[in-house]
Amino acid sequence: MQEILSKKKIGVRVKNLRLDNKFSQSYVSEKLKISRSNYSQIELGNQFPSFHTLYLISNLYGKSYEWLLHGDATQSKDSDGEPLIKSRVNEMQRTLSTFKRVLTEFEEEFKKMTLTTIPQENAMSWNHKNER
Repeated sequence: MQEILSKKKIGVRVKNLRLDNKFSQSYVSEKLKISRSNYSQIELGNQFPSFHTLYLISNLYGKSYEWLLHGDATQSKDSDGEPLIKSRVNEMQRTLSTFKRVLTEFEEEFKKMTLTTIPQENAMSWNHKNER
């Protein structure tokens, strides 16, 4: 069973990564697109990083979510025992599939909207020209 997440422990790991890389808080906060004071609160363990910030931190330092959250560098399987890389690839494929579906639906809806509005605009333009 995984430990309860500790803001303090996450903050220590994040701070140590920054110091190991000789980065300033200002530099890292700029890279994460958050305020320096917000970043400082994460390092102090007063605030959890958002999922998006956690994602950016993991990319910046080449660390996994698991390591940032739990400090367990040896954890290489998800809760179902599946290798993490395979799990992440599957998650990305599902996300991409959903994105494609939503984009297709949006495109179809946009085409419907254009087909119904353009003829009316052309008709109004035609009437306006003939009124002269």
